[in-house]
Amino acid sequence: MVSVLSILFMSVSLILSVALPIVLALLLHRRIQFASRSIIVGVSIFLIFQILTRIPLLSYLSKSAWYVEFFLNYYLLFGFLLALSAGLFEEIGRYIGFKFLLKNHLTWGNGVGYGIGHGGLESIFVGTTFLNELVISLMINSQHKLPGIPHTIIKTLVETPPYQFLVGGIERLFAFAIQIGLSLLVLYAVKNKKFLFLVLAILLHTIIDFVGVVLVKTLWLAEIFVGLFAIASLIWILKSKSYFKANSTQMESLTEI
Repeated sequence: MVSVLSILFMSVSLILSVALPIVLALLLHRRIQFASRSIIVGVSIFLIFQILTRIPLLSYLSKSAWYVEFFLNYYLLFGFLLALSAGLFEEIGRYIGFKFLLKNHLTWGNGVGYGIGHGGLESIFVGTTFLNELVISLMINSQHKLPGIPHTIIKTLVETPPYQFLVGGIERLFAFAIQIGLSLLVLYAVKNKKFLFLVLAILLHTIIDFVGVVLVKTLWLAEIFVGLFAIASLIWILKSKSYFKANSTQMESLTEI
């Protein structure tokens, strides 16, 4: 049997992953008045560069013997390259989104809107895992037959400490803040024509994902690291508003001259 507390925490994580991005989009759309287009572009870029491109590519490569052998023999290097691929695909995707699809909407508010779309779809995509776990757990507890579901999955759901299911939802909150922060960083690169900020975004994204690989067996250390990064992202999100405003004021002054 899966504990009631585990099922409760799965439900909480599912709500945090799926409902939060939607609620935040509705609340902030009115508050900071970003264009709906920015959310649509954010969703589209994550869909194209991650769900339809990077993930299927990695899935295809995972069927190759050399890929599996590389993973087994060079785990850390493999983890770094995997993290780097996420950084490259997502941040270059962001750059393309701002550079070509939002070129007339390069404001702080639209950067936040883009981040909500990009990070929101990621959160919902990951949230399907919590939904699957919840459905299987309810079936286990109701003693339904589970054809096609490996015993290892059932054993994991039964034996995993309940708090770990809640940690997954909290991690989604951290990741969501980081996605918005990275979106504003790439927006800053595009708006000010400073390519180094795109490189910085790729580097930061790679570091975050790679540390997750290194600390995969020490859950709390990994979450503390991501949590600190999320706090730094929140500070950047709030502080950067004045940077974009100052930049816009300078551009208006130059136009008047």
